[in-house]
Amino acid sequence: MTNRGKKKQRSKKRSTRQQQHLASVCVEHDFDECKYYANLGCHIANVARCRVEAMRKIPWLLGVEPFDPNDYDPEDIEQIPEVAMNDGEDDEYGDCEMSLTLTNIKDTTSILFVTVYDVDLCGANGKVLTSGWAYTTTAKSTTTQRKCTTFIVLCPPQTFVHLVTLVPNQTLGSGVERIPITSWSQIEIESDVQKWSFHPNVKDEHPHLLHFPFHGNEEEVVNEDQATKYYQCSQSENGNLTHFFHGNYHAIDFSCPIGTPLYSATMGIVVEVKDDGGGGRNQNYTTTNEDDQIIEVSGIAASNLFHWNSMMIQSTEVDASEPLFIEYVHIQTNSCAVKVGDIVERGQYICRSGSVGFSPEPHLHLAAYRSNGVDAATVRVKFQCIHNTEISDGKLESDAHSFIPRVGQYYNHNGLVESKSERK
Repeated sequence: MTNRGKKKQRSKKRSTRQQQHLASVCVEHDFDECKYYANLGCHIANVARCRVEAMRKIPWLLGVEPFDPNDYDPEDIEQIPEVAMNDGEDDEYGDCEMSLTLTNIKDTTSILFVTVYDVDLCGANGKVLTSGWAYTTTAKSTTTQRKCTTFIVLCPPQTFVHLVTLVPNQTLGSGVERIPITSWSQIEIESDVQKWSFHPNVKDEHPHLLHFPFHGNEEEVVNEDQATKYYQCSQSENGNLTHFFHGNYHAIDFSCPIGTPLYSATMGIVVEVKDDGGGGRNQNYTTTNEDDQIIEVSGIAASNLFHWNSMMIQSTEVDASEPLFIEYVHIQTNSCAVKVGDIVERGQYICRSGSVGFSPEPHLHLAAYRSNGVDAATVRVKFQCIHNTEISDGKLESDAHSFIPRVGQYYNHNGLVESKSERK
C-alpha cells in the first residue's frame, strides 16, 4: 500500500451511493479475503462498509458504538484519543478485562491501521486472534522478526469501535525475569490514522491492454514450464485489506515467492526506481553502529506503510491524450535491472518481486494511473490474454482476449486458470 493523499468529503447523497457500492465487495467463489488475511495476522473491520450488520460480518469485533458529542463536556472531547486503552474495570461479576477501542469523533470516515506487539489478543467470540510478524533487516543483512497483530479499520464518522481485549495473565520479558502485564502502557502499539479518500470515479478504465507481468518475451513460443505457472490474485480492486481508497482502488495483488522475475507490462520509459529497501525506520531509529542500522522492513507493522520498494513505467504505447503509468510495488531490494530514463520493451525483464513495506506475504502490488502525481487516483486496466494455437503449417496464431483478475482466482499469461487440474 502507498499513501497517495486525500480527497474532499462528498455530498451526503453521493456518500449513500458510495456505501451501497462498498457493500457489494467482490468475492469470487468461496474465497474469504478477510479470513485469508486474518490468518496472516491482519484483522479487517471495514465497519463503514457494513455498519448495520457489522457484528455478524465481523464476529470477533467487541462492538460498535455511536459517539454523541452531547454526552461529553467540550474539554473532555478534546482529550479523546484515537486509540483508547482501558486497563480494566471490574464489572458486576468481578471480572476485569483490558480492552482496546478505536475512536473517530470527526465528521469524516477514517482509516485506522493499528499494530500491537508481543502479546495475544482476544475477540468477542472468545478466541485468541492469529498474530503475524514484522521483519527488520539491518545493514549487516541480519533479519529479525517480531510477533504482532494488526487491525485495519474503516471507521464511520462519530463512531467508537470496541476492538479486542488482552488475553489475561500474560507477561513480558525474557528468561526468569518475566513481568506481569497490568497496563497497556507496558505494551508497544503503533498506529496510523488517515482520512478516507474515496475514489472519484471507480468506473474509470484505461483502454490499453497490459502484458501479464510474470511472463517474459525472451521466447517466441511459450514452453511447457512457463505455460503451467500461475499466480493467485490475493487482492483485487476495491479489496478489503488496502484497496479501498483512491490511490489503491484498482490495484491488483498477486501472491508470488520473493525473487520471482517480473516483466514490463508495456513498452515505455522508466520514470521512478526505488529498490533500496524502503529506508526502513531510519528517521526514527538511531544507532552508533552502522551495521545495526535498519535498512529494510517487511510484514504487517503499521509503520511499514511508509517504506516500500517500487518502480514506475510510463507507457509509450498509448496516445498522449491517454497517458498511462504502471507501478510495481514491494519489489526485491537491489533487484532492478533498469534505471530511470531507460526504455523498456513490452515483456522485458525489469526486476524481481519481493515483500518490502506493508506486506502480509510476498506479493506483487501492481497499479495503474493516468499521472505519476503523489495524489493520483488509480485507473482500471485489463491484461491481454493470448492463447497460442498451432495451425497446419506449424506456425502459431494468437487469439487475443483480455481479463481483470478477481480475488481468490489464479492467472497466467493465458488468463484465468479455471480448474485445479490445470494448476498441478
